[in-house]
Amino acid sequence: MLTSRAMLDMYGLIIIGNSGVGKSFLANIILGKHHFKHDFSARSVTHRTESTTCILGDKHYRIYNIPGLIEGDEERIALNRREISRAFEEQKEHPLVVIYVFGHQNGRIRNEDIVTFQAIHKAYTLSPDSLIIIVNGLPPDRPNTYNKKTRAALIDLLGMKLDQICYIDHLNSVDIHREDVRKYLIDTILNVHPRIHIKTNNINLMSDDIFELKDDLDILKIQIDNERYEHEDVIGSMEREYEAVQRLSVLRRLFCQGKADLYRLKSFREQERHLISVIGQWEAEEIAYADDHSSDHYILAVTNKQDAQEQLTKNFATQRQINVALNVCQKDIEQICFELEQIYDGRFDRGYESIREYYVLLDNLRFDPTVIDVQHDFISNLCAFTCRRYGNID
Repeated sequence: MLTSRAMLDMYGLIIIGNSGVGKSFLANIILGKHHFKHDFSARSVTHRTESTTCILGDKHYRIYNIPGLIEGDEERIALNRREISRAFEEQKEHPLVVIYVFGHQNGRIRNEDIVTFQAIHKAYTLSPDSLIIIVNGLPPDRPNTYNKKTRAALIDLLGMKLDQICYIDHLNSVDIHREDVRKYLIDTILNVHPRIHIKTNNINLMSDDIFELKDDLDILKIQIDNERYEHEDVIGSMEREYEAVQRLSVLRRLFCQGKADLYRLKSFREQERHLISVIGQWEAEEIAYADDHSSDHYILAVTNKQDAQEQLTKNFATQRQINVALNVCQKDIEQICFELEQIYDGRFDRGYESIREYYVLLDNLRFDPTVIDVQHDFISNLCAFTCRRYGNID
C-alpha cells in the first residue's frame, strides 16, 4: 500500500506502441513478474489501459500498458485513442517517462509504427530526454551495422533527436537473458528525465489517414535511402583517403629512416676502412719493436692496435644491426604498398595522390647523391619489387 507521500512522488511510465510489438511482454520484464496478459495472437491482446505500481531503483512508478492505436476498424481506433488519452490524463500532474515500442518487418521499421508515433507526438510533444525508443524482437545474429543504421533511419523518419534507443533481442518466456534485459531497461528508465506531458492537440488519426500516411512514408524512406547511399559513397571515399594518408605518413617515415640508415652504413664502412688501416699501421709498429717488449714504442703499438680492433668489432656489430634494420624497413615499405593497393581496390595507380608520392619518395631515394654509392640491396630491392609488381618505375 502506497503512502500519500509516495503517491505525491509517483512517476508515470507509459508504454506505447501498436498491437503485436511486445508492450505487455516488456512491461512484465520491467516488473520482474507476469502481470499484464500477453500472447502470440493475430488480434491485439490489450484492449483497455492497464496499470500497476512498482519501485524501480528508489523511485515509485505507475506503469501503464496501453492498447495499440492502429486497428482494423474506426471504432477500435477511436476506442484506443481514448485509452491512450486516459493514461496521459491520469498522470497529467506527475512527471512521465514514455516508452515507445517499435516492431519490425525483416529488420525494417514498419510504417504504421511511424504513423502512430507521429500522431501521439503531435498530441503530447514527446521530449527526447524523457523518451525511450525500443526496437523489439530483433534476431540476435543481426548484422553488426544494424543498430547504427536503424538509429539513423529513426532520426530521419521521426524528425527529432533521440537520446535513448534500446535494441532488444527476440526473447521467450523462459529466456535466460530476461534478467539482463530487465536490468538494461531499468537502468535506461532511471537515466532519463521524467517530464509532465500536456495535451496540446487531439490524437487525429483515422483509417483513411493511415493509408495515405503509409504511402507518404514509403516515398520518404526511398528519399532517405537515396540520400544515405550518396552520403555513404562520399563518406566511403573520405575514409579511403584518410586511410591512404595514414599509410603515406608511415611511408614517409620509413623512407626517411631507410635513407638515414644507408647514410649511417656508409659512414660506418668508411670508419671500417680507416680502422683497418690504423690496425695495419700499429701492427707494423708492433713488429718493428718486437725484439723489446718492454719498450714504450712496443707497448703503445700493442695497446693502440687492441683499441682499434675493439672499435672495429663494435663497428661490425653496428653494421649488422643497420643491415637488419634496412631489411625490416624494406619489408615494411612493401607491406604499406600492399595496403595502399587494397585501399584502392587492387589498383596501384599514379592517379591517386598517395601512390604518386610513393614514386616520388622512391625516386628521391635512388637518385640521392649522399647514398647512391652505398653498397646495399635496399634501394635495388625496392626498385625490383616496384617493377615486378606495378610495372616500370621510370
